[in-house]
Amino acid sequence: MKHWLVYFGMAMTVIFGGGFLIRLIRDGEFYIAEFTGGVLGIILISAALFVKKQLQIKDT
Repeated sequence: MKHWLVYFGMAMTVIFGGGFLIRLIRDGEFYIAEFTGGVLGIILISAALFVKKQLQIKDT
Protein backbone atom coordinates (compact mmCIF):
# COMPACT_ATOMS: atom_id res chain seq x y z
CA MET A 1 0.00 0.00 0.00
CA LYS A 2 1.77 3.06 -1.28
CA HIS A 3 -0.35 5.79 0.28
CA TRP A 4 -1.03 4.28 3.69
CA LEU A 5 -0.86 7.61 5.54
CA VAL A 6 -3.61 9.10 3.37
CA TYR A 7 -5.80 6.03 3.83
CA PHE A 8 -5.22 6.00 7.57
CA GLY A 9 -6.06 9.71 7.79
CA MET A 10 -9.24 9.19 5.79
CA ALA A 11 -10.26 6.28 7.99
CA MET A 12 -9.72 8.32 11.15
CA THR A 13 -11.64 11.25 9.72
CA VAL A 14 -14.59 9.11 8.64
CA ILE A 15 -14.76 7.03 11.82
CA PHE A 16 -14.13 9.68 14.45
CA GLY A 17 -15.30 12.75 12.56
CA GLY A 18 -18.46 11.03 11.39
CA GLY A 19 -19.30 9.85 14.89
CA PHE A 20 -18.59 13.32 16.21
CA LEU A 21 -20.88 15.01 13.68
CA ILE A 22 -23.70 12.52 14.22
CA ARG A 23 -23.64 12.97 17.99
CA LEU A 24 -23.27 16.75 17.71
CA ILE A 25 -26.26 17.10 15.38
CA ARG A 26 -28.45 14.44 17.03
CA ASP A 27 -27.78 15.08 20.73
CA GLY A 28 -25.99 18.42 20.78
CA GLU A 29 -23.11 16.87 22.75
CA PHE A 30 -19.49 17.74 22.06
CA TYR A 31 -17.15 14.80 22.57
CA ILE A 32 -13.54 15.94 22.72
CA ALA A 33 -12.06 12.49 21.99
CA GLU A 34 -14.00 12.06 18.73
CA PHE A 35 -13.36 15.66 17.71
CA THR A 36 -9.63 15.19 18.32
CA GLY A 37 -9.60 11.96 16.29
CA GLY A 38 -11.34 13.66 13.37
CA VAL A 39 -8.97 16.62 13.45
CA LEU A 40 -5.95 14.30 13.63
CA GLY A 41 -7.27 12.48 10.58
CA ILE A 42 -7.50 15.75 8.66
CA ILE A 43 -3.98 16.69 9.78
CA LEU A 44 -2.66 13.30 8.61
CA ILE A 45 -4.27 13.71 5.20
CA SER A 46 -2.87 17.23 4.85
CA ALA A 47 0.61 16.17 5.93
CA ALA A 48 0.63 13.19 3.57
CA LEU A 49 -0.44 15.31 0.62
CA PHE A 50 2.13 17.99 1.50
CA VAL A 51 4.95 15.42 1.70
CA LYS A 52 3.81 13.83 -1.56
CA LYS A 53 3.85 17.23 -3.29
CA GLN A 54 7.31 18.04 -1.89
CA LEU A 55 8.69 14.72 -3.13
CA GLN A 56 7.28 15.38 -6.61
CA ILE A 57 8.89 18.82 -6.68
CA LYS A 58 12.20 17.37 -5.47
CA ASP A 59 12.22 14.69 -8.19
CA THR A 60 11.78 17.16 -11.04
